[in-house]
Amino acid sequence: LDVMMPYLNGHDLARQIRATKGLEDLPILILTARTQEVDRQTALSSGADDYLSKPVSFQELMDRIDALLYRQGEGMSAEQNGLVLAFYGLRGGRGQTTLAVNVAAALRRLSQQEICLVDFGPLGSQSLMHFRLPAPSSWVDLAMVGELDWAGLLECTRVHSSGVRLLPVPAPLHAPMLPTAEMVQQVVDVLRKQTAVTVLDLPPVVNAAFRAALSVADMAFQVLTPDLVSVQTAVQLSQVLTQHQIKPRQRLFILNHVAPDAQLPKTAVERGLDARIALEVAYDANQMLALTQGIPLALTKSDSAIPAFAGKLAHALWQHAVANTS
Repeated sequence: LDVMMPYLNGHDLARQIRATKGLEDLPILILTARTQEVDRQTALSSGADDYLSKPVSFQELMDRIDALLYRQGEGMSAEQNGLVLAFYGLRGGRGQTTLAVNVAAALRRLSQQEICLVDFGPLGSQSLMHFRLPAPSSWVDLAMVGELDWAGLLECTRVHSSGVRLLPVPAPLHAPMLPTAEMVQQVVDVLRKQTAVTVLDLPPVVNAAFRAALSVADMAFQVLTPDLVSVQTAVQLSQVLTQHQIKPRQRLFILNHVAPDAQLPKTAVERGLDARIALEVAYDANQMLALTQGIPLALTKSDSAIPAFAGKLAHALWQHAVANTS
């Protein structure tokens, strides 16, 4: 429904539809040129299921419609089997957290379902910076929860205005308490049942939490940059995973360009890995400003490299998640 229509605005029509017998559950999407938070609240309070500000691309409109139809249909059951993704690598500066944050944000924007980003960073929660969120609670607080359940987990998470849920790590001064393998397993088990997709941003070290998280992930994305050191580190990590018999159900390489000029071409990286690069992200000059502002690019109207990548991957992942529940 467009807000501005002849004789009747979209909000009034949405209320009439909701009051009509047999149409109570009809999915409603409000379209408007207004972008303020009050406009979104007005749309939702009038009975709309979702709200979209113009201008909007055809693909984004279709994605929102697909998500609404899915939610109106079979949807995710109370005891669902959510998708678990892991982003990992052993070298800093690869843009791993940036990709994890933006994919989580794109998934939330597309699906409007429960999406949780779990941060394992050993030096404090980098993802909090991307969302500009405080962290009064973290993994440390989970140790004080008795039997870990959804209610206990909710107390330790933060929710961004976009709806993305975040489980951060403790600040560096409180870092002695890091997640154990048992804790990781328990957290993932709960999140599988309560969220549509869980995104794990793994630490750059092969510790107990890293091994446990990678072992339970449905899809694992190894992030590297097109330079010699990153490729060598990626090869070494693959060898370590083989030695420890850690086998993700599906592993994909992401070649992320964090600088304008690449030291190595994609073909050279693939030769070094002896594997195919499944996904590639071009350099995005907008990322530094996005980090400074605390707004992930996937939540903006930018069509630059990172949000374009996150949007396409989110669409493919969501289709996979829907297929697994149907």
